Amino acid sequence: MPKRADLSDTFCPVGRSAELLGDRAVLLILRDLFFGRRRFEEIVANTGLGPQIVSARFKLLIEQVVVERHAYRERPPRYEYRLTAKGRDLFDVLYAMRNWAERWAYEEGETGGGPAMRYTHRACGADVGTSTVCPGCGEPLRYGDLKGEPSPALKAEQAAKSG
Repeated sequence: MPKRADLSDTFCPVGRSAELLGDRAVLLILRDLFFGRRRFEEIVANTGLGPQIVSARFKLLIEQVVVERHAYRERPPRYEYRLTAKGRDLFDVLYAMRNWAERWAYEEGETGGGPAMRYTHRACGADVGTSTVCPGCGEPLRYGDLKGEPSPALKAEQAAKSG
C-alpha cells in the first residue's frame, strides 16, 4: 500500500482537517464520545475496533487537544475521555456526515422506512430530522442539543455487538 501524503502543513483547510478526520477509527471514536460513551472498554466494544487502534487514536486525539483524559479510579488506574472545546466543535462535521448518510448511504427500506437515528431537540422536543436548525423553535442545533433514539435496526445491530 502506498504511503499516505502528510497534509499537516498544507494551507488547504480540507487537507488539514482530513489529516485527523480522514481516519475511520477517529470518526467512530468521536461518534461514541458525542453519544456520551467515555470509557475505553465501552468504545472498544461499541466501535468494533481493536484496543490497540483505539489506544493509538486516543493518543492522537489527546495530542491534537480534541480529547482530554480524566482519572475516574486510582487503583487500578482507570480513565475516561472527554471532548475539549475543540472536540465539541467537531459535532457539526459528524452531524453533517450523518445527515448525508441518512439521505444517500442506505438502500430503499434498509432502515425500516425511517432514519437509523432519530433526533429530538432537548429544548422543545421537536423531531429535527436532518435539520441543522430546529423546525420546532428555530434554534440552531449544536453539541448537546439533541437526544438520539436508535431505530429498531440500529438497536439490533448494537445489541449483536455487545452480546
